[in-house]
Amino acid sequence: MPGLRADQVALYTKDMYKAQREGYKEVPTKYNVIFKVKNKDVSGAGDKETQILGAGGLVRHLVEGQDVVFKAPIQGWEYLVKYWTFSDGLSLSKEAVEDTVKLGNLLRDLANTWGKSVRVTKETFAARFFNEGGKTSGDYVYNGSHTGNSDSSGDMLYDSKPLFAISANEHTTKGGGTYVNSVAAYSSVTPANFELLYNLHTATNNRDERDRIVSNPADTFLVSPGADRFLAERIVDTSRGIPGVQLNDMNPYYKLVSVVDWDYLSDSAIYVGKRQSEALQFHERQLPEIRFFRDEANLGYKASLNLRIGGLVKDWRPWTRGGGSSTA
Repeated sequence: MPGLRADQVALYTKDMYKAQREGYKEVPTKYNVIFKVKNKDVSGAGDKETQILGAGGLVRHLVEGQDVVFKAPIQGWEYLVKYWTFSDGLSLSKEAVEDTVKLGNLLRDLANTWGKSVRVTKETFAARFFNEGGKTSGDYVYNGSHTGNSDSSGDMLYDSKPLFAISANEHTTKGGGTYVNSVAAYSSVTPANFELLYNLHTATNNRDERDRIVSNPADTFLVSPGADRFLAERIVDTSRGIPGVQLNDMNPYYKLVSVVDWDYLSDSAIYVGKRQSEALQFHERQLPEIRFFRDEANLGYKASLNLRIGGLVKDWRPWTRGGGSSTA
């Protein structure tokens, strides 16, 4: 094998793409269950959206012919997302390529491993929004600064608070109201804790930026796999009797939400929320790109993979947390 022709390089690259996709699909992902995935109209180094609150509530007319009151719309929060690049590469010496009997198999095995790495990268990146969501110093995933746009909230959420805000460090709305969506005492999976979180989510945080009552639905009980999942399923999938109590009454939590377990949760917390909300988006700026080419400097070959992803949070209300850390 004196050297690979251009058509051989193209064929190997095509095979690597196929193997990468196979490795990616070996295990179902959960980030696309929790986040709203966006891959259309996603371009540039990042994106920016500005919330418009509108002109306010409607005015009841007291007399016939009463004039309409015209007001200018009010600007709300500014949301930014940065598209982060992730990559990996491998160098193959000229001798290694020429002495490898089945180079195609080697490259396919490599690409299959990359497929698994892409899956883990996406899952880990998405889970950071939950695992680091209580940090008072924030985390890089929330920093949407990109070319031409600086994120004034830095590593924090758009309101300069953690995603999961606790008492004494509450979210403050444009209307002046203060709200928490994280309570440290509710970390264990119990019927009482589920009910408290569900009520906090749907009956207390059901307010918009003007503090008007709006629906804040929940359809998911998000927990870690293992014991927490089994406990969660007993709470919401038992039709008769309050879970853990010898009563014959109908279980009020039955089918109220679905249980989703996520391997990548690591913050000793449980979550009640709305999955695939427009307010929590996973942007796929660039699907995995594989390159296989000759390095003319040393006559060897190089193979690389890169992708670009980002996360956009437009509202803290879709998820409420029990337990978890709230430190810097």
